[in-house]
Formats: sequence, structure tokens, C-alpha cells
Amino acid sequence: MSENTRPMIALDAMGGDHGPSVVVRGAVNALCEDSPFGVVLYGDEAAISAELAQLDADKLPISIVHCTQDIDMGESPASAIRNKKDSPIVRAILDQKQKQVQAVVSAGSTGAMVAGSLILLGRLPGVDRPAIGTLIPTIKGELLLLDAGANVQCTKEHLLSFGRMGVVFAKNILKVDSPTVGQLNIGGEPKKGTELNVETHALLEESDLNFIGNIEGNQFMLGPCDVVVTDGFTGNNTLKLVEGFAHFLHALAQRPGLKDEERAAIKPVLGLLMREFSYEVYGGAMLLGVDGNSIIAHGRSSSLAITNAIKMAWREIEADLPARLAAAHSE
Repeated sequence: MSENTRPMIALDAMGGDHGPSVVVRGAVNALCEDSPFGVVLYGDEAAISAELAQLDADKLPISIVHCTQDIDMGESPASAIRNKKDSPIVRAILDQKQKQVQAVVSAGSTGAMVAGSLILLGRLPGVDRPAIGTLIPTIKGELLLLDAGANVQCTKEHLLSFGRMGVVFAKNILKVDSPTVGQLNIGGEPKKGTELNVETHALLEESDLNFIGNIEGNQFMLGPCDVVVTDGFTGNNTLKLVEGFAHFLHALAQRPGLKDEERAAIKPVLGLLMREFSYEVYGGAMLLGVDGNSIIAHGRSSSLAITNAIKMAWREIEADLPARLAAAHSE
């Protein structure tokens, strides 16, 4: 496969807590010589080249785009997009806009990724508010939660749109034939919750979605449905609670006073739960509803998490996800 025909995934090599030392390794681990896609590393060329020199990457489909600026985590996202045009996030998103790459992955500033994707790529036709979708492990498999933080305030129409995007994702990425949709709420009854919850329940029930009703927090991890919609404030807090559960279990197993036999009994169960609940397994969250593929990796991403974020980007490219999302909003 030639570089002219191979789809390319842009990767912010400077993003995240660990920078090129972890990100570049994650890219290398995602590729082989005959990979159906390649990776373009954006950032300081000298730093990236130094990392590649330590890895067996000579025959891999990897290239570098040198960038002279970077976006700090604490910067205003909109200001950074305007003023740091030679940063990896801005350069990569602009290259996606120009079809030079087909997806962008970054463990850097979430705000900059969201703002850059909205400002530079634009929204898909029919999508008023793009949403961050994230996969949550359940006892039945994977559940897609959205919004996980892009929109703190939502309307019932936004949540309906999230449900439509979630169904498209579940069908084409998770391979669920007839995805079910639930609304995260404080009770199962249609009239429970805020005014928004009540109005959204009625709207979802009238829609063509396979809506199963309200989902309470204590049902969440049991896999009651394939897609759960909520506002970004609630969704982000839910996501962080799930992420924190694995750290809680690890701390619980290390607490003073445990007997050796108790630690031995906990270890295999803890290992299973840590694997299931680790963000590394899922790689990154997906910004759904923009005219392109934007994957937001965790700031603490390990090389494994970067590898899996790249693989998620490839799954979206293969499925032509933005086109399918746009089609769902034009029906």
C-alpha cells in the first residue's frame, strides 16, 4: 500500500502528561509494516526523532510534521486555537480539514481539541451540539455514554441528537444490530428528575429510537442498554466516578492491616477489575458530531492507551462515521 492511498491518523506527539516518550511508543505499537493506515506525528521534530531512534520503526508508515508551539492545559481553548496556529492540535485539525489526514488523536488539552474541532472542522449538518462519547465497561460488554463533558447545559433536542449519534456509533463501531437507549436519571418513572429529564423522556419516547426509559446510577454498570444520554455535567462526573473506582479498589487492597492471605485472595479479582475499568483499554473519548474524526485521549495516557486511541480512530475511519452521523440527522 502506497503512502498516497494509505489513510493517515494525526497524533499530537507532545500531548499528555508524558509527551513524546510515551506517545511515540504508542504510535509504533499501533502499527506494522503492512498496516492499513499510517500515523503522522505532530510536534517537535528533534524530540520525536530521538524517540523513534530508540524504537524499531524504520519500516513503519510514520511521518513527522514539525510544530513550534504547544497548547498548555490551562490555556483558554478558543484563544489557543486563534493564537497558536503552529501547535500540534491546530496543525493536525487543519490537515484533517484539508483531507491530508483522516483523524486526529491527542492526549493534550480537551478544551482545545473540542474548540479546534468545532471552529476548524465545523459541525455536521443537522447537529447543533457535538458531544463527547465514552465507552463504559459493564457486565454485558460496552456502553456508550454521551455527553461526557462537551455541553454542561443541554436541551431535550440536544439529548435526542446525542441518542441518534449514539445509536449510529453502536451500530457501526460496536456492531450492535438494534441499539437500546436510556436516559441517566434519579428514578425510573417518566416524571422523575429535573424539568429537562421529564421533557427529554417524553421526546425520546415519541422518537424512532429504541428508548427503554430512565436509567438510575445503580443500574449503570449492569449494562441496561447500549447508549445512555445525559448532559455533559452529569456525564463527566459519572465518567470520573467510574474511572476512580479502579483506583479505589487498588487503594483498598493496599490498606494497612490486611493479612497476607487476604491480599492473595484479592489480587486476581483486583487484576480483573483494573483491566476492565482502566481507561487504557478504551484509549480515548470520541467527539461525535463534528465534520471529522477527533479522539480525545486521557491526559495520563500510557503507551497502551495511545495505541488503543489510534485503533479507535481507525475504526471510525473504516466506518466512515461522520457521514453516517450526518445521514442520521437528515432522515
